Amino acid sequence: MKRYILLLATVFFLTSCEDWLDVKPKSEVEGSELFSTESGFKDALTGIYTAMTSSNLYGKELTFGFLDVIGDVYYNVSANSVYAYAKNHQYDNSGVESMINAIWSGNYNAIATVNNILENLEAADANMFSPDNYNVIKGELIGLRAFFHFDLLRLFAPSWKADATATAIPYVTTYGYQITPQSTVEEVLDYILEDLEEAANLLRESDPIVTGREITAEDDDGYLMNRHFHFNYYAVKATMARVYLYKEDRANAMECALEVIDSQKFPWTSVDDVATGTVADRDRTFTSEQIFSLQMPNLSDNVLGYLYGTMQYSASLVIYRYWMDYMIWPSATHSTDWRYVYFITNEGTNNSSYYITSKFWQEDMNDDFVNRMPLIRLPEMYLILAEADMANAADYLNAIREHRGVTAKVTATEQEALLDEIGLEYYREYIGEGQMFYWYKRLNRTTHWGGYYFDNNVQFDPDLYVLPMPQEEIEFGNRN
Repeated sequence: MKRYILLLATVFFLTSCEDWLDVKPKSEVEGSELFSTESGFKDALTGIYTAMTSSNLYGKELTFGFLDVIGDVYYNVSANSVYAYAKNHQYDNSGVESMINAIWSGNYNAIATVNNILENLEAADANMFSPDNYNVIKGELIGLRAFFHFDLLRLFAPSWKADATATAIPYVTTYGYQITPQSTVEEVLDYILEDLEEAANLLRESDPIVTGREITAEDDDGYLMNRHFHFNYYAVKATMARVYLYKEDRANAMECALEVIDSQKFPWTSVDDVATGTVADRDRTFTSEQIFSLQMPNLSDNVLGYLYGTMQYSASLVIYRYWMDYMIWPSATHSTDWRYVYFITNEGTNNSSYYITSKFWQEDMNDDFVNRMPLIRLPEMYLILAEADMANAADYLNAIREHRGVTAKVTATEQEALLDEIGLEYYREYIGEGQMFYWYKRLNRTTHWGGYYFDNNVQFDPDLYVLPMPQEEIEFGNRN
């Protein structure tokens, strides 16, 4: 990988998560000591999850921030902010460029850390691990490596549909100073699927979410509890469904999505946990449906001023009322949609026409529902099925509607109309979660919804789906 990324990776690995790593002062920590015990490997893996919550990654920019801004989710962003330039896809603006560079380096630093832990894990004595932990730790690491690379591919390379043979990103599987050459889009997807398959094989044997092994707080200090906060077996299969759909392998996409659904490990959220007059008890992120999510103690700070306004701040990432009432949640069909009724508000926007999602509001919430950033949720599996099996798309979409309080059925039959329904369902379900940009890009759509009337005729240049690599990466890595 790039010279400065590999140099930073060691620093990242040893120092970036001071709250989870407390072995010696950071300047004295040595990898050999850290990896001499099972707990060292656990701490190192926890550090990766902690790093993912940073604001330049999934704590903001790769969810409700930059990614949703360039995905045209918001009607308006605050003027004179970096997001204003990002919304216009001015990737050469210095602030936007810094944001993009931080996404690149943050993901590749995480990959470098994964590879470092893996190399030490493979050299370690497997007998020092508690039952299942070796396979689970290794499976999570390999799965995460694929997960990070897939998001990098979806950001910094053409889509498979646009050009599967295009030069893409480096797929890095070793830790060191060597420069990894770029692969094509198709090659990177093959590497991703290879890693995911290996991760699935490891986790299928040992992950309690699959085996049914009961884990208590007394078992290994409860290490294998709360599997949705780790890259568990079904997170691997759900990511495989994403990847297969990306390369238009619909049969395998369906198979993986159905395995996640049929497991019944992620039940639909109850109406009682959403449609309640007690605001604190509203499950805003549908926690039971979360296949993979992050614990984010800093989530409230991250959304302040963006999706939440106070006397000091007005929310700056807003939706226009016309969009909601006439296109996204038309009253004729979606007046009872929980996602609209309970999670869309104009509180804190200082404008009666501007609305925001309250999905990530944290104040005065039930402790069961706070500090969660979902990265993969159950409804996406139904949306993948809908797109992979267009003949039955309406049924899959109606399954989502049924569990969101919507009684009106999808009646569209033509493919283009069904694709629009799928896209609108992505919008309703995943506003704030960074999915809209990926949907547009995967289909290589040349128009976006947007503008004052939120119509479907806003022209979009497909070249803008590819973010520029950092200049230092191009120079030091001899990239194309």
